[in-house]
Amino acid sequence: MIALATSAAAGAARAEDADPRAGAPAGGRFGGRGQVALDNVVGVTTEGGHLGPNMVAGAPQDTSWGATGYTGALGYTFSDTRSGDVDGYSVRSHTGWVSPSVDVFVIDSVSIGGTIGLSYTSQEAHLPDAGGTATSIDRDSFTLSVVPRVGYAVALSEPLTLWPRVGFGYSGTRADPIGSAGESSIMNAWIGVVDVGLVYRPSEHIYLHMAPELVMRLSSIESSRGGTLTGSASLDLGFTGGIGVLLGSRRDAPPPPALRIGS
Repeated sequence: MIALATSAAAGAARAEDADPRAGAPAGGRFGGRGQVALDNVVGVTTEGGHLGPNMVAGAPQDTSWGATGYTGALGYTFSDTRSGDVDGYSVRSHTGWVSPSVDVFVIDSVSIGGTIGLSYTSQEAHLPDAGGTATSIDRDSFTLSVVPRVGYAVALSEPLTLWPRVGFGYSGTRADPIGSAGESSIMNAWIGVVDVGLVYRPSEHIYLHMAPELVMRLSSIESSRGGTLTGSASLDLGFTGGIGVLLGSRRDAPPPPALRIGS
């Protein structure tokens, strides 16, 4: 009886010392059911497939796409371009945006989410003609972008996770001249994004996300008076990376109640 009691006590001790997540494949790791990932709260991008001014602040001109710079859920950028060859040439722009990116793991490893972006751009241009007379053009641009996506998290070795995602959405911009001169223009763009992200999780609620991304755009610019002004299609390979916040982690969830065997 003493030997049996000792053996039972040792077995119970081993069960209490065992990892309570052993039977739960997604207990505390990245990608567990119910987790909410706030992606790229701050970061950088080269092609703007997900966030930031490249996606949501697309003024109706070619230079609105493909610039490298800061991206994130909230931001502001300023640019001032001047030419040393053309006297009097200058272009200034101010852009502010709100662009949250959220993914919810509806079941273990499978995420559904997307990015919603809203931005405002103010641009002032001074363009001299052949006679040296400068023409001033002031424009305000408003942009709304919605890019839903799905993803699948593949656990590598803690704290690393592979997180490929596929998204497809729409971005629309309306640029209005300030005052009575000129006419409005409207840009419509369909955006497809495929990225293969690597997630490094140094703590329970903070993670680093780095991903090459393939970005497809089909865009057109139309006049408010009707008719298409320009149209373009592009397929670009870029990079995005940043810091994210993970909510709903069950890493510290209490273990299930121990099985008790009556005497």
